[in-house]
Amino acid sequence: MFTKNFVNKMISRETILRLQDLPIEQVAERLGLDVCRHRALCPFHDDTRPSLTFYLRHNTYRCFVCGAHGGPIDLAKEMLHLGFVDACKWLGNAFGIYFDEEQHAARWQNIKPVHVRHVPHPDIIEQGPDIRHLSLLMAQPMLIAEAQSFLYGERRLSPQVVSDLGLSSIACPVPMSGNVNDGWFNAPSLLIPYKDIDGKLLSVQARYLGRENKPRFQFPRGSHCGIFNLPVLKTLQRKEPLFISEGVTDCMALMSAGLQAIAIPSATLLKPEDAKMLQSLDKEKDTTFHMYPDQDAPGERLFLELRDLLPSITRHQLPEGYKDVGQYWAAVRTGKVNKLHG
Repeated sequence: MFTKNFVNKMISRETILRLQDLPIEQVAERLGLDVCRHRALCPFHDDTRPSLTFYLRHNTYRCFVCGAHGGPIDLAKEMLHLGFVDACKWLGNAFGIYFDEEQHAARWQNIKPVHVRHVPHPDIIEQGPDIRHLSLLMAQPMLIAEAQSFLYGERRLSPQVVSDLGLSSIACPVPMSGNVNDGWFNAPSLLIPYKDIDGKLLSVQARYLGRENKPRFQFPRGSHCGIFNLPVLKTLQRKEPLFISEGVTDCMALMSAGLQAIAIPSATLLKPEDAKMLQSLDKEKDTTFHMYPDQDAPGERLFLELRDLLPSITRHQLPEGYKDVGQYWAAVRTGKVNKLHG
């Protein structure tokens, strides 16, 4: 807290509040830090990976390596090795906030005021997942023992399909972005890339493979993925059947059977552009849509939702005793039933 005498004789409380409200990232840039995606190399320790994180909501910074933290005045004070008053004067000159004559002394003349950009409230800033971080995470796919057991032992999926889709896995928890505050993927988990129609990475879904009571599926914050395996729509031939599944691994089962397939967790989550893309396939390529609905209420509901979107979709009935097409495909691969008919 600031004492009354200090405020009256040195700097008014109103001025201090104005300085504290200066956008933290703009203050950091004025001090020479290179800010990217709300992070920068920490100037308070030997940092090789950006660990200084900026929080727009609270207008503060924090380094989770060395513990440095504070607001705009603190950042100027610590980086320039100034006392509180001089740090305030430096900020005032840097941003054109003058509050005493001493500020215009020669020692401050090399500081030029800069324009303060408008920063929207973070509640209305829509930020997607950290694609650079996720791309590095998926750059060299590897399958740990749990992933191999799930994909090849339990689901009996084609190794070629797994390779073509670029699936990977983790044995230890890893951050969902370059900012460790954005959450971590649980482990062991299968990592499933979601891509747009041109093959550009949109996000990564983790499927937990452990035995603890943890969420089965995870997406990084800001992910908006409606269709899995979108690139297949670009290579689909005229009049070629397209199968739609509810689950991603069910989609992989259909692909392992040699069928062209996509997964749609819920028709109500489809982005308008994706819905139009599917409808255009019906008109432009005479695509025939097919589905093996899961043998439960959500599966039937998804089929009915898709039928409203794609009236020509054909429903295929799974044999009694099989919950989904993935389970049925595993039975086909082990010789318990005949081939998967399309």
